[in-house]
Amino acid sequence: MRNLLKNPFLAGKSRPLVVGHRGVPLLHQENTLAGFRRAIALGVPAVELDVRLTADGVPVLFHDALVDRLTGAAGAVAEMTWDQLSRLRIRREVPMGYEANGSPVVIRYAREEPIARLDEVLAELAGKVAINVELKIALPQWWSAHVGERTARALAAAGVDGSVIVSSFDPRRLLAARKAHPTLLVSFCFDDSTLDFTRPLLHRFTRAHTPQRLLEHILGANYVGKLFGMRAVGADHTLIGPATVDSLHRRGVAIGTHTLFPIGSTTGKSLSPRASTKEEVDRLLQLGVDWIESDDPERLMALVP
Repeated sequence: MRNLLKNPFLAGKSRPLVVGHRGVPLLHQENTLAGFRRAIALGVPAVELDVRLTADGVPVLFHDALVDRLTGAAGAVAEMTWDQLSRLRIRREVPMGYEANGSPVVIRYAREEPIARLDEVLAELAGKVAINVELKIALPQWWSAHVGERTARALAAAGVDGSVIVSSFDPRRLLAARKAHPTLLVSFCFDDSTLDFTRPLLHRFTRAHTPQRLLEHILGANYVGKLFGMRAVGADHTLIGPATVDSLHRRGVAIGTHTLFPIGSTTGKSLSPRASTKEEVDRLLQLGVDWIESDDPERLMALVP
């Protein structure tokens, strides 16, 4: 319990924790040791990273289910062994999705980078930055929650559990992580499209509600936190308003947000134009959110007093 009370992601801070989303993707390829080392050199206090399991059960850092966008090769991470993945390189020119106006984004980096294992990254980051570890949904094996257990054991072995939050859009993975390591701080993630499947039903029965309004209600009432015993949630910045933050903080639940100053959308969802504005940073500061993820953490740090 002592580690939990000191966890930098929890509520009660004078300012939100700035989190480098997948490292510092403007300067180095996402989820690489080079990017995390640059974050440390820049003084970024926390980083977010994505974890998947290889076919032979090795936790690796990789955002996409498939390797094509980042490496130019073919295949799914979940169907490749670590030996196979270790031979690939994240290429110099990386497609980063699309800007808010629909223009494609490609970032050109100085050199290729290897795919990193979770254990080697934790050894590098331990004691230097706080870490948001996101457990990705593993297509085609979406039902498997082993990534939660394997990740939790890696965090315990590295001795970083007091400065880590484990997050996911899938509560089963979070429950598996906490079962393996009961004192881990876990956080369920909400996206602004989480309840899009309810749109036809809501439209049929009432025009007063939208999936976003329904999701705001679920978020503010902390139904997921009550159901799964979580002390933190993450949400798209477009979902967060005063009532949500106040409601969660009254319950002792921290709330973080993603992603400001985005390079592009690699998931196909539309980017909010206000995500890249100082006004949105000021709004979130005034609301008192507990952490903010950014593709440009250096810029965000300059705006968080």
